Amino acid sequence: MDEIDIQILNLLEKDSRMKNTDIAKLLSVSEGSIRRRIDNLIKIGIIKNFTVDISTSFGFISLVLLNTHTQESTYEIVKQIKNIEGVKRVYETTGEWDVVAYVLCNSPKEFNIIIENIRKLKGVNKSTSLTVLNVV
Repeated sequence: MDEIDIQILNLLEKDSRMKNTDIAKLLSVSEGSIRRRIDNLIKIGIIKNFTVDISTSFGFISLVLLNTHTQESTYEIVKQIKNIEGVKRVYETTGEWDVVAYVLCNSPKEFNIIIENIRKLKGVNKSTSLTVLNVV
């Protein structure tokens, strides 16, 4: 990765729908070069996917913080959490909490079902939830 790749990533983080031609103009390189670079960033796993940030006016957003039992594989727990409907992203983290799950659903009632499914998983020790009030 070089400076142009980093600039491409920065632009796409702000607007993943940005056209290659617009990126090329901003960075003073050809559209073909941008296309090849983006394809390569996808191929080597730097870009995992292009996403949409959803506002709180759409639904109920929460971050679920989890502690796991040390004798259980955190990676295996994360894989199971990721398969629960409504869980959009899962992160292994350091510090007080081992796992953070980003949950998007339609209502607090639906969230309650999701959180109960997470808490039932073998290896989940403790959880707390943060409700997102606004996405800035």
